[in-house]
Amino acid sequence: MKPNIAKWTQYEFWPFWLFYGPLTPWYIYKIFQAGAPAYFCSVNPKMKWGGFIDYSKIDLLNQIEEDYKPKTVFFEEFTTQKLPFNFPFIAKPNLGERGIGVELIRNIFDWNHYLKQNNRDLILQEYIQSNFEFGVFYVRLPKEKNGKILSITTKDFLTFTGDGKSTLKELIDQNLRAFYRKDYLTKRYQNELNSILAKGEQLLVEPIGNHSRGTTFLDGSYLKTIKLEETIDQIAQKIDGFYYGRIDLKAKSLEDFQNGNFVILEVNGANSEATHIYDPSFNLIKAYKEVIKHLDYQHNIAIQNHQLGVKWTDWKLLAKELVKRF
Repeated sequence: MKPNIAKWTQYEFWPFWLFYGPLTPWYIYKIFQAGAPAYFCSVNPKMKWGGFIDYSKIDLLNQIEEDYKPKTVFFEEFTTQKLPFNFPFIAKPNLGERGIGVELIRNIFDWNHYLKQNNRDLILQEYIQSNFEFGVFYVRLPKEKNGKILSITTKDFLTFTGDGKSTLKELIDQNLRAFYRKDYLTKRYQNELNSILAKGEQLLVEPIGNHSRGTTFLDGSYLKTIKLEETIDQIAQKIDGFYYGRIDLKAKSLEDFQNGNFVILEVNGANSEATHIYDPSFNLIKAYKEVIKHLDYQHNIAIQNHQLGVKWTDWKLLAKELVKRF
């Protein structure tokens, strides 16, 4: 399918506003039920704006046991020449979302280029070389003892398989998911565009597991096990005031993942998407049903937190913050 056609016929490629716009009447109904336009900011009371915008990722990572996260270092400003670990490693902004500013730093040239764009409020993480990356959506009602996994996303990274004939440039042009990153990928692989992958040879084109970076999201909810759910719940309950969000993590294998052996890359709050809805096998109606199921939990958690004494966020303050940002 041609990219321009797919952009409007396949909802996984729609702009954010187009996909979520039809849910506006539902959101207005939930506002009237709660009596608070910014009720969603109350789902995670200890996070700034409940994890809706501009919340600190390092504050959340610091509440996770060392065994469950990669080596992670935070810099308010990177002023030293000494790196905390060898190449390759991951660099990302402390305040960020949707994969913006997240890069795999392969060498000193990548690093120097990255620093020109950002050297403040920066997280550096050891790169975990595994293709088993997951987004685990966690919820817990404040009046209940235990939380649960609501959905799981598995990730199929953007990878090319050579045919022994096509150049890298041609593979980029031919691939629907790569097409939307064409400018970035052309620049990233500028010295290799005319190279030809041998037949069957694979190239991991984009190592960052984000949908906007070409990764295919798949519904992996069938992978849930009792052990996995118990482990996620134990970790989540140690994060102060965390009731709703997606935990992005990596494991060495599916078996390790299901047995609760993994490392957490980051924790997302109220702005978390149920990313399994972008599974190409889903249709729009099924996707909306899943979104509403997750957002219903968000609403119920916010209501219960309010009943337990959490104050509603002043929607005017949030509106000012959003206007300032956008």
